[in-house]
Amino acid sequence: MPAAQPSSTALKNCLPYDEVPKAKYTKWSEPVSLYLDELKRRSSARTQNDPEFHYVMEDMERLRHRLDDNRISLNEDVRKKELSDDKMRKELRSKERLARNIEEPRVYRVTLDTVDKPNLQLIMYPGKLASAKKNGSAKVAPEAAGDSDTDNDVFGGQDEDTKEPVIDPERDETTNILADLIQLERGPKTASTNH
Repeated sequence: MPAAQPSSTALKNCLPYDEVPKAKYTKWSEPVSLYLDELKRRSSARTQNDPEFHYVMEDMERLRHRLDDNRISLNEDVRKKELSDDKMRKELRSKERLARNIEEPRVYRVTLDTVDKPNLQLIMYPGKLASAKKNGSAKVAPEAAGDSDTDNDVFGGQDEDTKEPVIDPERDETTNILADLIQLERGPKTASTNH
């Protein structure tokens, strides 16, 4: 049975196909230079001490439990209690974040025009979390911290002008792992005679 659209090899005077030489590559499992064991050790040490990762693990466990149950209550009182528990958990996390007094992430505006400049423009956010921290307010709205289980967009559902970076422990740990890899690839620092 003939094919609906025959390939060129089925024609009488077909041209030979091009052959591409095999690309040279190294498998990830072969080189010792990737420092996988050291990177895993450093990453696990950081994530065990990071409260944000504990929040992520709690959220994953809660979601896994809800998916395993595969049901939702139709009782209005039970649903209201579940929603209030979620709201209280978010408020508690926001208060804990403020109490930890961690350094705010620095975000710079990078465009094609400014990418080569030595000094980039630091973006200041008039967001809820920053203003609550500045004012010393004890009560913070649960959406202020940009929790990972909110239904907002990447920047917490705020207007374009007031976008505040969301707390993202996975992204932060990824950049930490990359920084570790760069540090390990550099090798030990040697003494130099140049001043």
